[in-house]
Amino acid sequence: MSKKKSEKESKEKKHATKKAPAKPLPAAGISAESGVVALNEPKPKTKKTNEAPGKKSVKAVAISGEDIALRAYFIAERRAKMGWHGDSTGDWVEAERQLKAEAARKK
Repeated sequence: MSKKKSEKESKEKKHATKKAPAKPLPAAGISAESGVVALNEPKPKTKKTNEAPGKKSVKAVAISGEDIALRAYFIAERRAKMGWHGDSTGDWVEAERQLKAEAARKK
């Protein structure tokens, strides 16, 4: 009976000593085997553009409605003084175009 116990105990010991290989934890960068902690450094932030290198990007310019209305008023005054045909919608569109062009030149 002592022989059976010793065989049984040795089998239990064999099973107890077998361990699955430790895998590093990807999120924390910790390896269970070595106990080494690797800090994840942040990647530098870069802007991705679809433009060719060397070309300047045109950013959206915020122009207020009051600015456009004032410019459209002066365009309408000049148009009326010169006797040209047109309407207020055309004046508004022209004022917006002029203000965007001026803002782009300032950059």
